[in-house]
Amino acid sequence: MGASIGWFAVKGKRGDEVLAAMDLVRNGKVATHPGRGYSLDLPNGWFVVVSRFAAPLIAEAEMRRLSRGCTVLVCEYDDQVMVSSSACYVNGLRNWRAEHDGQQDDSRHLSTSGGLPPAFDAIHARIEAMQDAADAEGDDVDHYYSLPVELAQSVTTFHADLPASAYGAAACDGWSFADATPSAPVDPDLPRKARRAVEKATRPWWKLW
Repeated sequence: MGASIGWFAVKGKRGDEVLAAMDLVRNGKVATHPGRGYSLDLPNGWFVVVSRFAAPLIAEAEMRRLSRGCTVLVCEYDDQVMVSSSACYVNGLRNWRAEHDGQQDDSRHLSTSGGLPPAFDAIHARIEAMQDAADAEGDDVDHYYSLPVELAQSVTTFHADLPASAYGAAACDGWSFADATPSAPVDPDLPRKARRAVEKATRPWWKLW
C-alpha cells in the first residue's frame, strides 16, 4: 500500500461531470499508476479520483454533496499512523462506514456502521484468522489495517497499488484544481535550505506533491 492515500470512486456520473462538480480539471498529465493527482475510468462504471489521506477534497461534507444522484465510495489510509477507513454515500446519505485506528490500545480495533457490503463477513473472518496467527507467533503485525481498504476494493475493484493496465486502461489522467494558480518562482540565489522553507510556506493546500 502507499504510505498516505485517499481516493473516491463515483458510479452514476460521467468522469467529466465528477471533475466539474469538485472544481477539478484535466491537466494533460498521464501516468501508468493511479497516484495522487490522477483519475481513472474503470470498465465497471466507477470513476476514481486519487488524492491523499485526510485531504479536504474527500471530507465527508464534500462526499455527501457529490453523492446526490449517484453513489460515492471513499477510502483513505496512512501506514505512518496505521489508520484506514472506507465509506459509501448515496444521494447525500452515508450508507455504511468501516474504520480501523491502529493507534488504539486494541490492535483489532474496528468501528463499523450501516449496511456493510456482502464481502465484509468473508474479509473480516480472513483478517481475524491472520491476526490470530500473528498474535500466536508474537508478530507485531496489524492485519486489521487492510480491512477497510479491501472492503472498498470489493465494491469498486479499485486498489491504488494496481497499475492502470490492470483495469484495461492505457494510463491514468492527471487533474488539478480549476482555480489553482502557480506560485511565484523562488529566488534561485537563495541558499538551498532557505529555498525549501519558502516553497513549503507558499505551497497551496491543494498541492499534492
